[in-house]
Amino acid sequence: MVTVISYGGGVQSTALVVLAMRERCPIDEIVHVDLVDAESPATREYVRCFREWLQREYGRDIVVIERNMYRDMLDNPLFTPVPWHGKRERFMLSRQCTRQYKVQPLTRYLYDRYPAGRIGLMLGISVDEYHRMRDSSAARIDHVYPLVDRRLTRWQCREIVERAGLAVPWKSSCWFCPYRSSASQWALVRRYPYLRAMADALEDRINAERCSRGKDEIVVLRTDGVEEQGDFCEAGYCDS
Repeated sequence: MVTVISYGGGVQSTALVVLAMRERCPIDEIVHVDLVDAESPATREYVRCFREWLQREYGRDIVVIERNMYRDMLDNPLFTPVPWHGKRERFMLSRQCTRQYKVQPLTRYLYDRYPAGRIGLMLGISVDEYHRMRDSSAARIDHVYPLVDRRLTRWQCREIVERAGLAVPWKSSCWFCPYRSSASQWALVRRYPYLRAMADALEDRINAERCSRGKDEIVVLRTDGVEEQGDFCEAGYCDS
């Protein structure tokens, strides 16, 4: 069986790669799906640094698949795969982003790269998030959860990363993900001020199209003060 690590750029998947390299596990590839302008800039910076560390310490690299969800939504404002909240009305759009921009591109890559046989896809979900475990919807892919098997918590994963001499990554997921708290979103905006203009441009573009069709407006950046949700995205493709 081919064994691949799905790397999300967060604490758990970083710990998973560190453990696999340290223990010399037979890993065929490490793959990361980068959503470019939609990806958290902090995550993109961390992935670049982590790739350098991985090459230097173990002679390994990460395959990066790029998909620009932000640009796709600007070009086609009727296409809104992100589950944003309504600006004035209490509603939430349906969530399609993980499936369309993380799961499907990775599945297509793996099927093209390995046209026969089964594929074990390791995902960085820790034991304190075991409820996020999912079976793969792809016929030849089996999800594997090494951190759960070892009963490792997120905090223990953080310690693994620190002991490797690495900085602890920020929470990974798109910078405008509505499952982030408003505090988390605005912390990124303060660190990367250009995100505010990007958010305004996207919100104006989508809402102009929605209003022309009699639909309620959405809000790209949260201001409601609601706590961050713990289940960000199913199966651990975004925030692990």
